[in-house]
Amino acid sequence: MTLDESIWQRLEGGYREIYDVSVPLKRLEKACDPAEIGEVWTELWNGLHHQGDVGPASYLALPQIVRIAKLKGIFDLNLLALCSTIEQQRVLGHNPALPIEFQLYYEQGIAELYQYTTANLSNDLDTRTFTYAIGALATCRGLVKLGKAIIELDEPELLDKLIEQI
Repeated sequence: MTLDESIWQRLEGGYREIYDVSVPLKRLEKACDPAEIGEVWTELWNGLHHQGDVGPASYLALPQIVRIAKLKGIFDLNLLALCSTIEQQRVLGHNPALPIEFQLYYEQGIAELYQYTTANLSNDLDTRTFTYAIGALATCRGLVKLGKAIIELDEPELLDKLIEQI
């Protein structure tokens, strides 16, 4: 699937409204300036996820986000958190089903995210990015609740409370 196909103009995002995610994805693909890349991540977060809601635009964007991240060498919190959130909300939330005709496309995106994350684990990652990477790996392997728990435990207060209870 390319970003020039007309389907992008018919998909709902996180607000349950049509959201043509191909526009910010093309922008991300071309952006070199870190500030512009940050703006695109903000737009993607806002358009693809809203209070636990994701939609078909979110699902179809995930493989493209991974493709672009690999192409540009982007391995950061936004990539890991947004893709993990989309998959977690797809499975655990009350969101539309993944259209069957895009099942393989989406699964390949998840597999690519897993491989890309694994390949980057040996990098010098800050604690937060490493935590999200581990959460993403669990999520991509189908351990969605565990992946979500790992990411949620990134909050020091929650982790401290959990350790106190053990």
